[in-house]
Amino acid sequence: MRLTQTTASIATALVIMLAGAAATAAPQQLACVLTDTAARPGSESRPVTVIFDDAKKTLTAREEGHEYDFTKVTITYIAISGQADDVSLGIDRSSLGIVWQRYGNGKVATEFGHCRPVAAGK
Repeated sequence: MRLTQTTASIATALVIMLAGAAATAAPQQLACVLTDTAARPGSESRPVTVIFDDAKKTLTAREEGHEYDFTKVTITYIAISGQADDVSLGIDRSSLGIVWQRYGNGKVATEFGHCRPVAAGK
């Protein structure tokens, strides 16, 4: 009987901890820099801010004064991706490499870069 009470107490504590962790989960922010100059000569070191929420599966980005709310969002342990009207992005979570694609005039411009996490509250 004692073992059952101990097991129940541990299970209750784990449920409370997991519920608290889920409640405090916040969107994460990445500061990205597009460094590929082939797609847009002179655009190296162009900043892109990416904000994603694992729990809500939301993804937004700010680039050159534009804000994009992505649809068709996929967030896994391996990658983050989404599409907006004329832009799509993909981020490899292990290397934090980014692919930024812009669609228009019957062609696709692809740029590459890298990201770094931004500490919460910054």
